[in-house]
Amino acid sequence: MSGRIVLGLGGTVDHEVVWDAAAFQRLVDGYGITLTELEDAPSLAVGSEREIIRDVLRSMHHSIGCEVFVRDRGDLLAFDARFEHRVTLGGTCVRAALALSRLGVGSTVHLVSISDEVRRLLPDGVDWICSADEDSADPHVIVQYPAGARIRVADGTVLASRPNRVILVNDPPNEHMRLSAQLATVLHDASVVLASGFNTMKSESELRCRLAELERVLAVVPPGTPIVYEDAGFHDDALRSAVLEAVRRAFCLHSLNEDEAQRYLGRPVDLADPAEVATMMTDLREILGAPTVMVHTSRYAAVIGTDAERYREAGQAGCLMASTRFLHGDAYTRAEYDAVATAAREQVGTALARDAGLLAAGVRIAPGFAVRTEHPTTIGLGDAFIGGVVGHLAHRAA
Repeated sequence: MSGRIVLGLGGTVDHEVVWDAAAFQRLVDGYGITLTELEDAPSLAVGSEREIIRDVLRSMHHSIGCEVFVRDRGDLLAFDARFEHRVTLGGTCVRAALALSRLGVGSTVHLVSISDEVRRLLPDGVDWICSADEDSADPHVIVQYPAGARIRVADGTVLASRPNRVILVNDPPNEHMRLSAQLATVLHDASVVLASGFNTMKSESELRCRLAELERVLAVVPPGTPIVYEDAGFHDDALRSAVLEAVRRAFCLHSLNEDEAQRYLGRPVDLADPAEVATMMTDLREILGAPTVMVHTSRYAAVIGTDAERYREAGQAGCLMASTRFLHGDAYTRAEYDAVATAAREQVGTALARDAGLLAAGVRIAPGFAVRTEHPTTIGLGDAFIGGVVGHLAHRAA
């Protein structure tokens, strides 16, 4: 078993919607959505197909990606059936494992659900353990739209200024996040551990129970092994505090994307302004309380805290993996990955990496790669990023 890199805690089957502006426009026309309805950020939960469509438009309008809980599974499946989609595997841990497998790096993933689709689509280099007693199917529906997408609403037009995605979910196994009895066995020899997925849970008491179970089993991890938490969009924001308590105690690194960072801060941040980035990172370290905090953006990764230079190097590997996926999707080769590594660095990230104020504040920057394509992949970029991070950390430990 490939137990050195252990990735958890839950995977998914994803239905990646093929963007069809005309079909989506027809749905919008039927619901009479207005610009006023789009001023709020996307919801954490929706209760109808109309609200699903409204939140996709909100995502486009505000240029932010999001994950949204759909209360009625029937509404989710009805929306999914209106579009062509391709079936892929998702969940942070699984997409990180898939990214590593493209480079010939093996890992073990912890799953909370299993099906024939999962067994068929997981490559040979990815071992798995699972807490489920039987097969189930609860697809995550992902709407990925391109930059420049235009959709008319009742009183105006919505324009997507950048490519992004909305993840629509109703997934009971991931809501309960049961842990496999085999988890302690694979953790015993781990060189790096990744945990994510608590954002989908609904019950605070069950969440606290699961976190306590995880902390106990993490005690078997060899001393000095990096234990990484990757944040995500919570379906119930009130549950974040319970997760933060556990992360502060048991994890070395708290990683999150730019959208989640600004959600914690409760304010927008100019991610190209050195002073604002410095304040963002110092404030996040105080709010989150983890030994090290990493924020990954579309142009760079920023790190503050214990052993920041080590994690900056890991962040650089993460940027490379995410940039390769952005450019080539799922099917990249080692040669394409190596080619992206020779690309120029993003100008904003490069400037921030040299900024004296950021260095003085203890912030280290890993610039991203200046890659462009007319057909970018935006699904799973954060997952590919954290795959690159843990892959680098495991290689260093080897």
